[in-house]
Amino acid sequence: MITCNRCGKENQDHYKFCLGCGSELVKPAPAPAVEARDASLETARTVLPPAPMAATMAGELRSSSPAVPKARGGIPWGDSPKMPAAIPFQLPPNPLAGPAPAPRSTSGGASAVGALGGTPAPIRATGGAAPAPAGEIPCPTCGKMVQIGFAFCGGCGTRIAKQPSGSGQAVGGPPRTMFMAGSTAAAPVAIPRGRLILIRPDGTEGGAHPLHDGENLIGRGQAPLFDADAYLSPRHAELSVGPNGVTIRDLQSLNGIFLKIGDEEPLESGDIFRIGQELLRFEVISPPQPLEDGTDVMGTPNPGFWGRLSVIVGRDVDGSAFPLFGESIVLGRERGDILFPEDGYVSGTHTRIALRDDRVYLSDLGSSNGTFLRLRQERTVPTGAFMLMGQQLFRLEFR
Repeated sequence: MITCNRCGKENQDHYKFCLGCGSELVKPAPAPAVEARDASLETARTVLPPAPMAATMAGELRSSSPAVPKARGGIPWGDSPKMPAAIPFQLPPNPLAGPAPAPRSTSGGASAVGALGGTPAPIRATGGAAPAPAGEIPCPTCGKMVQIGFAFCGGCGTRIAKQPSGSGQAVGGPPRTMFMAGSTAAAPVAIPRGRLILIRPDGTEGGAHPLHDGENLIGRGQAPLFDADAYLSPRHAELSVGPNGVTIRDLQSLNGIFLKIGDEEPLESGDIFRIGQELLRFEVISPPQPLEDGTDVMGTPNPGFWGRLSVIVGRDVDGSAFPLFGESIVLGRERGDILFPEDGYVSGTHTRIALRDDRVYLSDLGSSNGTFLRLRQERTVPTGAFMLMGQQLFRLEFR
């Protein structure tokens, strides 16, 4: 057997190249005969060193002639003298390293590694020593990490552009953004300019809806604070916050917006206001006018009524009607001209309607729950104003 000087693999005597690494095999010089000192020894024997040492003793190995040649795995080849010719083993070429250099040999035909002795260095496909591990870069197509120096991605086969010296990013590849902890800038958060605060029936505050600069849409489905009120339209009102305050506008809602009055408010024919749970419409009673042909309309003689209050019980449905006469009419639960004794939200004397200088005015008489007038058009309201929308009472606050 011949032991390869390069990888230490045992090869048969007639092989010229090692089956393990493909290096050229060098047959050792014939060993001098050793005289047997013991009569029991019929032939001289040479003891081989252990396998790990054989790789470091190139040129000094002696084979044991009585040994039976064995194939890989230790199975005897038998006595057949016809063995296949040895085919030199070569590693596949590395497409990244270029052409492999020609084998180098010493004067005795042994490889340079065998001539130098010692443990051989790791072998590359090109015959040189393996380089030190390098960094990795992501594939621009699939993102798989590829070692710097490789020309192709092992995951998808994309060609990796050549790396400049000291760079960890492929030239021509997609740029990589490095993120540092805490460096992400938070998006600016708009600070509300005001809010609508829900007032519960017992007078305590409920939830609040923020109001920002510009237009703020109020309605059922616009915010959780409004979703439970079936009397709110989906697009009920719009509150515009600007430098001059808050302007509120009714978006043609079914049930309207009612603003709590402070000072005396003028009433026009068709205006609707609310005290307690009573929804009332004011109408002016004008003197009867003759028709175009001059015929007068017959009716009960008017004793001096100048207006009328109608109780609204539904859409286009009125209940009781009360005539207005004299200089003023007082509404309340206990005292006044028109009483609502069953409504516990109406104060004893709640509100007054007065006629002065051919104009009609509505004023609150210090009631507990206030008097609310339905807005006819958009209106700028001050901070602290109360408004009824649907069946909910809100207080407006802004800065």
